Amino acid sequence: MKFVPTENLKPGMRLARPIFNKKGVMLYERDTKLTPQGISSVRNFELIGIYVLEPAEPLPPMTEDDREFERFQTMSVFVLQEIIENILNGEAPQKLNQLSQEILAKFSVKDEKFTFMQNLRSRQDMVYKHSLNVAILAAAIAGKMNISLARQRSIVMTALLHDIGRLKLSENIAQKSVADLTEEEKETVFLCLENGYLMLKDNGNINHEVLRNTQTFIKTLREIKTLEAGKMLTKNNLETEILKVAYYFDELTAMKYGEEPQSDIAAYQYLKHPKNQMNSQVVKVLSQVIHLVPPGCSVQFTNGEKGIVLTENDDDILRPFVLNFSSNQIYNLADGKTFEQFQIKDVLKTLDNRYLMVDEYQKYLDSLKSGESK
Repeated sequence: MKFVPTENLKPGMRLARPIFNKKGVMLYERDTKLTPQGISSVRNFELIGIYVLEPAEPLPPMTEDDREFERFQTMSVFVLQEIIENILNGEAPQKLNQLSQEILAKFSVKDEKFTFMQNLRSRQDMVYKHSLNVAILAAAIAGKMNISLARQRSIVMTALLHDIGRLKLSENIAQKSVADLTEEEKETVFLCLENGYLMLKDNGNINHEVLRNTQTFIKTLREIKTLEAGKMLTKNNLETEILKVAYYFDELTAMKYGEEPQSDIAAYQYLKHPKNQMNSQVVKVLSQVIHLVPPGCSVQFTNGEKGIVLTENDDDILRPFVLNFSSNQIYNLADGKTFEQFQIKDVLKTLDNRYLMVDEYQKYLDSLKSGESK
């Protein structure tokens, strides 16, 4: 499965994820082949892109839990939009408590890991889908860490509301990748976030704890973006540390303009790296609540070889049992000597090397049609 920007879609590509309309009705099921009409629909929805299956890739299994997760994401986005619109209009966010309770009921009490799936995003719903995903991840982490229900509720509400100021960004800035933003544009982003906090404060219906968490979290995001190399971040409370990890995991793995989404493994390695100053305990808990390197996951090793994960390692998710494709041998990466030779670098980008040939052949056909080659 790979992410393809909308402008690069071609007829015949197979959907890896279903497509819903704005009312939550499924229009295209998984494994559907894109037609010119389907591509036109994707563009009309203004989706940034979609996930497609590679030519030789079988349709991955999807459990009922996975379907329920996707259904919950789809429906909850519309509830969150209503909540945000209430706040923007100076009204009480009547469904905020209800949505927060539903998220906690579904994700903070799970005994087993769940599969966190990124949703398709458009210009209109980027903020809502990001905020919802941060809330889901933060709820799962907070529940696993056994903090009080009142604090969990405050964390989830903060996650749902923290990005409200981004809705005021101009389309030009909102559609730029972080790497392409000028320093002046970055400052504009943070001013919008800070104005969003003031909007929440002025509403008069937001819990004081949520307001405090939101203000601290926005200050922390600004500090992270402007921190000079080698300096240490200000120490924060546990609420902010949980929000940071949830925020950046979603930010790194989500589709966005001008950037390729990172894999769950790459995002986890980013969070785990000491230079990024994430709370190591919170990052560890993240790996305990969602599947990051599940059985069946095809991986590439730092030595260039490839394999497939057979069983997870709950103590260290990057050191599971794997089957090496080239030697057809099973290796336990928890063994020190084995780990010296085989370390997981990332997910396997393509399951079939022939795809590269197909891609080049398609480019050749396109050049013939345009008269660039004979």
